[in-house]
Amino acid sequence: MQEKLSEVTLILVASTAIILLLTGLIVFSLIVNQKRKYRHRQEKLSLKNGFDQELLRSTLEIQTQAFESISRELHDNVGTLISIAMVHIKSLDASTREKENQRLNETENLLNEALESLRDISRSIHPENISRLGWQQSLESELQRIGKSKLFTVAYSQEGEAFAVELDKQVIIFRILQESLNNIVRHSNGLHIGCHVRFSGREVNITITDDGKGFEQPSALDNGNGSGLRNMRARAAMLPAVLSISNGVQKGTVVKLTYRETSNQL
Repeated sequence: MQEKLSEVTLILVASTAIILLLTGLIVFSLIVNQKRKYRHRQEKLSLKNGFDQELLRSTLEIQTQAFESISRELHDNVGTLISIAMVHIKSLDASTREKENQRLNETENLLNEALESLRDISRSIHPENISRLGWQQSLESELQRIGKSKLFTVAYSQEGEAFAVELDKQVIIFRILQESLNNIVRHSNGLHIGCHVRFSGREVNITITDDGKGFEQPSALDNGNGSGLRNMRARAAMLPAVLSISNGVQKGTVVKLTYRETSNQL
């Protein structure tokens, strides 16, 4: 009887040991598998981040070349033609100028305004100027340029302490804001543009509002219809940043861009 009890005890102990061993092996296998999955996810994330960074660089390079080309064309060709027209007006003989003095003065003033606007546009699209001035000053210059047209009254305000943003990212931020302002000028039918910039730590929130007609179909905002909205959303995703576009309480549109500078970004 004692021998049978010893055998049973031995079998129970051996079975328990085998079960514990198998359980340990299963747990160990699960841990190894989870670590392998985690490592695989990290590798995929690293590859994706690397791809996104290369895509961002390539896109920025293409955009930079395109904007530089447009800027040169505006400055060298259209600007030259306007300058030549002004020279021709000034070279008219005294008798002709006396007869058409008022009309010539008005024409000369219009050409001066056109040349100044052309220079402003050329500066606003040239990436080198944006990098040199920074996105904030470029934004203020763009608002001033719109204000000069006298089609809109413009208000700009800022709070908080600004922080440094990488040059490539500054160009993207400004392009988003520039596209928003262009949409207001072209489509809003409003009279006033407001822009508020708020810095908080390493985060900046930019809000642009207008008092125009807004979006008649809210679905257009959700779907991102229109190349302008699509470009804005695509650029925000490249940063990355959070972009929201909505109708105001009393119509008009509200564009909010939130960008946070982190140490692991480009």
